[in-house]
Amino acid sequence: MIRKLYNQLFSSDKEIASYIKGITGIMPGNLKIYKQVFNHRSKFNEPKENNERLELLGDAILDSIVCEFLYRKYPYKEEGFITELRSKIVNRKSLNEVGEKLGLVEKLKFNRKGMTDVSRDLGGNTFEALVGAVYLDAGFDKTKKFIQKRVLQGLIDVDILQATNSDYKSQIFHYIQKMGKSIDFKVVEEKAKNRRAYFVINLEINGKFIASGEGYSKKVAEQNAAMNAIKILGVEAKVE
Repeated sequence: MIRKLYNQLFSSDKEIASYIKGITGIMPGNLKIYKQVFNHRSKFNEPKENNERLELLGDAILDSIVCEFLYRKYPYKEEGFITELRSKIVNRKSLNEVGEKLGLVEKLKFNRKGMTDVSRDLGGNTFEALVGAVYLDAGFDKTKKFIQKRVLQGLIDVDILQATNSDYKSQIFHYIQKMGKSIDFKVVEEKAKNRRAYFVINLEINGKFIASGEGYSKKVAEQNAAMNAIKILGVEAKVE
């Protein structure tokens, strides 16, 4: 308690302490770990200095909290419904929007050169790192309260997401099956990116390349490939 009071009133980092309390509702105790949230690998190479390990931890904690939230919110829904809605909540687009609303990228320290391929995900990645920091500093229960009250009931409209059909893979399968064509997803590259597995997948129809998609899991890469294919087929291309 004394340490938190000191952080709020007297610390040289009291500005960031006030900011963290403002967005999480939690007065930070370990300011060092919150400062690490805003250290991107492009500028801080050492794992003990950048936010990648926090991001990995936050990803796991967030997934667990969201799953429990949906489990309790929809007591009569089957596993598939909860899995799909969870993926909508924790996907890059949704988390990037949360990160932007919280102003996380504005405080992020990163090298802007050569960042074009990952800059669109900075908001979501930094948010996951923040979740990891809150968990280490305040524990699971306070982290859950922050996510449920300030994110799932404040920044993300779960009911709208639930009503939105973003299962692009199912949509493209349905579209192609009506045409009597065959569809296939092929992994064309698997590599390490930000110290995590990263996949590039091509979508082919009747053996013909249509679109590709990328992501940190095969499922995400397939959804992105399907989304890109839908855009192409609807605007530019015909499947022969």
